[in-house]
Amino acid sequence: MNKYKIIQNRFGSWGKNKREIPLNNEMLKKEVLSRFPSDLNKKVYPKRSPLIWLPVAFTAMAVFVLLVNFTGYSNNVGKQNIFQAEIGKDSFSTSDVFKSIIPPMPPYGREQSSISDTREFLKIDYNATLRTRNVNDLKNKTEMIIRGFNGRIDSSNGGEKNGYINFVIPKTNLESFRIEIKDLVGTRFYSEQISSQNLLPQKQIIEENQRQTEIKLDNFQSERAQIIGNHNSSIAFYKGEILTKNTEINTLNMEYQYANIWRRAEITNRINQLQTEIEAIQLKIRNENISYQEKLNNINSQIKNTQENLGAIKLQDTNLLDNVATVNGSIYLNWISLWDIADTYIPGPLLAWVLFLTAFASFLWYRRSMRVSYLDF
Repeated sequence: MNKYKIIQNRFGSWGKNKREIPLNNEMLKKEVLSRFPSDLNKKVYPKRSPLIWLPVAFTAMAVFVLLVNFTGYSNNVGKQNIFQAEIGKDSFSTSDVFKSIIPPMPPYGREQSSISDTREFLKIDYNATLRTRNVNDLKNKTEMIIRGFNGRIDSSNGGEKNGYINFVIPKTNLESFRIEIKDLVGTRFYSEQISSQNLLPQKQIIEENQRQTEIKLDNFQSERAQIIGNHNSSIAFYKGEILTKNTEINTLNMEYQYANIWRRAEITNRINQLQTEIEAIQLKIRNENISYQEKLNNINSQIKNTQENLGAIKLQDTNLLDNVATVNGSIYLNWISLWDIADTYIPGPLLAWVLFLTAFASFLWYRRSMRVSYLDF
């Protein structure tokens, strides 16, 4: 026989010989039997704990919260009210936020651009809200990203609970900038609004003003050339008349040397008459020069003003194109609590889940505390 089997049989035989009833066996038996009714045919009724209403109440509250959330009235529970609740605790208000988010309405009564002009001069506004546990640290990181994308910070403010940054960046960097900003906090804690407006009507107005100004400038320059031409023509005519009269005077002076006394008197009278006519022509020349200078100064002033207006219009056009090439942005930073973080990751309102868990825990407490006693009739 196997030695292990032999050892097992020996120990088993030794154990049987050593078995004995405890000294307090009768006492233990009476104690156990005393806990059972003497008549086992009697009915036993369980006595319920009064805490049964707790899980029911918590379950009812959880269902109510779910119903309120699903019907759209849970603005005070969950994630929807975080942005509105944080705005206004610092140096900016809700009205300021919506003024920056909502694009301005076009002026009433302004004519719409023709559909044939399909050009687009889109001005983009970017607004984002970031939720974080450390507002100041996130503000510093955001400003570094803005400057890294060749942007300009116009104003900023930061505190423990919230902050904001107003900035401008090139339009070509917008998509990469959005990705960088979103990666700071993740998709769940990032929300944005991007609005755009086609500045084509303003562009068309500038172009029309420029066209009209250029036409006016051409007209002024043509008028100036005509004034100069008329003046030169008049002066040439007057000088021609003077030259003719001086030639006649010279001829008369030569004749005077050989003329008789009566002819010399006629020559003298004629020369005096020609001298008077020459003085009258010279007066006309002086008046013409004065009038010409006044007209020239006036037209030059109009040309100068028109050129300045044209330069201002071109500057408006350049500013519009520069404005279109940039994105005006605002980033709002809101502190988020641990409750809000949990509410973000858990589907549905977090309060409903808390109430459900409380109901389940109270039900387990009820089951544990429930006892059954036997009632005697």
